[in-house]
Amino acid sequence: MVADNGDVSRDEKNETEDLLSRRMSSGSASAADKQSQTPLEAANDPSTDTEAFDPITDPIAEDAPERSADAKPSTGPVRVTPARSTNPHSQPATASTRAAEQNAAQKSAGTDSAAAASTAGASASTDAGATREVPQNARTAVMSEADWAAVSRAATSTDVRDPDVPERRRSVLDVIGTIWIMIATPFVLLALGVRFVASGIFLKFEYFRPGFPADQFGFSAADREHYGTYVIDYLHNFDSRRYLADIIMPNGEPIFISDELSHMADVKGLISLLYLVALVGIIGSVLFGIYMCRKNGSGIHAGVRLGSIFSIIFMAAVAVVAVLGWDSFFRGFHRVFFADGTWEFYADDSLIRLFPPQFWVDAGIAAGGLFVLMAIVLFLLSFTGHKKRRALRRARKDAAAEV
Repeated sequence: MVADNGDVSRDEKNETEDLLSRRMSSGSASAADKQSQTPLEAANDPSTDTEAFDPITDPIAEDAPERSADAKPSTGPVRVTPARSTNPHSQPATASTRAAEQNAAQKSAGTDSAAAASTAGASASTDAGATREVPQNARTAVMSEADWAAVSRAATSTDVRDPDVPERRRSVLDVIGTIWIMIATPFVLLALGVRFVASGIFLKFEYFRPGFPADQFGFSAADREHYGTYVIDYLHNFDSRRYLADIIMPNGEPIFISDELSHMADVKGLISLLYLVALVGIIGSVLFGIYMCRKNGSGIHAGVRLGSIFSIIFMAAVAVVAVLGWDSFFRGFHRVFFADGTWEFYADDSLIRLFPPQFWVDAGIAAGGLFVLMAIVLFLLSFTGHKKRRALRRARKDAAAEV
């Protein structure tokens, strides 16, 4: 019995000590929990929250504790606070430390707010149609100042053309002028060639050059030059056929018969028509050229170039036909422009004695050669300013590419 009582008393004593130890440990744990939960509740209090958490800008977000799998999702905004150290020997943060952290957070929030305000202001100004200023710190090293200027100009301008580069505009008159110049060029060149061979200089060269056939009926070179000059003068003056009818030989006989006078009148009419067409072509080309050479105009180089090319092709075709058969070409030419029976004469007639077949061969070569030479010169002149025009076209393409 005594032993039992001793055992009972020892058991009661042990139970009392266990109960006291559990209470003390429970009390200390509750105090520690309350002490650790106090800063959490203060941080989660909406009245003391000064910033919205940003997981990108918050430098301590990556140290935040992970949520447990059993945690229920929250319907409202949740603020993640930095995890406390699990070391039992660590001390709670002091008031100065918490103040420093709050100041850093306020600075970060102010920077984010300024960036957001500037972005919103830029968007509003862009929507309102104002010119957007690109921040200096937003420019990258890839784009230069000239590139940014081109982008800003393209964003604010409705005109895709560079104001420093003139744009050539082709109107209906430009097209008509180009065609006019192209067609007038061969007539002008032909008139110049005919005028060259129908001149006193060419007559003197022909009559006195070595190898020119002599007259079988008594005309000397001086007689040919004397009477031939009257014919050249008649072709270019405004006198009638009586100008040639009044020319007589030393024996008193007229130099030209009636059929020769009629033919020379037809030749004068044909040459006068050629000169008139050439004159109209020159006047029209000058007028169209003044219009086409205006600022941003198409210019006359295209018409001159096409006209010279067409002239060279035309004269090349005529030369081929003449070389293949001169007699056939000469007769065919007279059949086209003169009536039958008005252009055929005898060998002792004055026109044949003054202008034998060799004269017409030499005249054709001289006129054709001068014709081609002037066409080549015009073709080369049509490229005057080509480098400048090409540079302007390249500048326009570059401006369009930048826009």
